[in-house]
Amino acid sequence: MERKINEIVKHPEMVSSLTPRDIEEIIQMASKLFETESSLLEIEGSKFLFVGDTHGDFNSTKKIVKLFLDGKYNYIVFLGDYVDRGISQIENINYVLCLKLFYPESVILLRGNHETPLANLYYGFYYEILRKLDKKFYDLYSELFAKMPYAVLANNHILALHGGIAENLKTIQQIENIEKNLIDVRDPMVLQILWNDPSDDVLGFQPSMRGPGIRVFGKDIFEEFAKKNDIELMIRAHEVFSEGYRYFFEGKLLSIFSARNYVIPVNAKIAELTSERKIKLIDV
Repeated sequence: MERKINEIVKHPEMVSSLTPRDIEEIIQMASKLFETESSLLEIEGSKFLFVGDTHGDFNSTKKIVKLFLDGKYNYIVFLGDYVDRGISQIENINYVLCLKLFYPESVILLRGNHETPLANLYYGFYYEILRKLDKKFYDLYSELFAKMPYAVLANNHILALHGGIAENLKTIQQIENIEKNLIDVRDPMVLQILWNDPSDDVLGFQPSMRGPGIRVFGKDIFEEFAKKNDIELMIRAHEVFSEGYRYFFEGKLLSIFSARNYVIPVNAKIAELTSERKIKLIDV
C-alpha cells in the first residue's frame, strides 16, 4: 500500500483506481496517524500554505498540491471541508489522505463542519458513498473525521481553524483539550469552532442564519480573544466569497475559499505565509 500511496501522490489521477479494500486500508492508516495528533497542532517554519474549502473540487486540490510540492513549503494546512457538493468528493478526500500519509509531518488536515454527519448526511457525501461504495464506508470516514485536529497555531501568533471563535472559547489551550472521536459535534464549543462566522457588522455574539447554536461574532470578540492569546492573525475558511477571500477586523482575520468549481463561480484563493511573515494570496 505504501508504494501505491506514493504513486498516487505523484500521479493524482491514479486515486480513481483505488479498490474498496485499498480505501479501507488508507482510512485505517490515516486514522492511526490522526490519533497521534493533538486537537491543536503547534508548528513553526518560514513558509506555509493555507487552503480553504475544496468541497470535492479535485481539480483545484491537484493544482494546490502541485504548488506545495514545487514550492518547498514547510507546511500545507488544509482548513477542512473536503467533501459535499463537489463532483469528486471521494477522490478529493482520498487524495489528501494519501498526501497526509506520504508527508505526515508537513501536511495538516483540519476538521471542517462538513466532516460531520450534521452536514455531510445532507449535502452529498453520504449519497456519494452509497452510490460508489457501501454504507460501511460512510461510518469509516465518520470515525476518521472525528480524529482530525481542530486548529493550528503557527509560529506562536497565527491561529488557523475552519469556522471561528466560540462563545465559551477563552484560551487556545481549550482547543488543545477538545476530546477526539466526537462523531456528532453536539458540544457547543466544538460546534461553534466549526460553524461560527466573523462579521464587521455586529458586536458580541449574535444568532446565525446557519442554524441553532451557531453564532456570528464581532470585532470586539475577536480583539479580546486575540489580545488574551497573543494572536496577530486568524486564518479560517467556511464561507464562500466570489473573490475567494475576504479580510475582516482591519485585516486581522482572513477568510479563504479554495474551490473553483462550486455552486457559484469562485475566483478561488489559497494563502501563503511568506518568509517575511506576510500573507500572499494565490489564485487557484
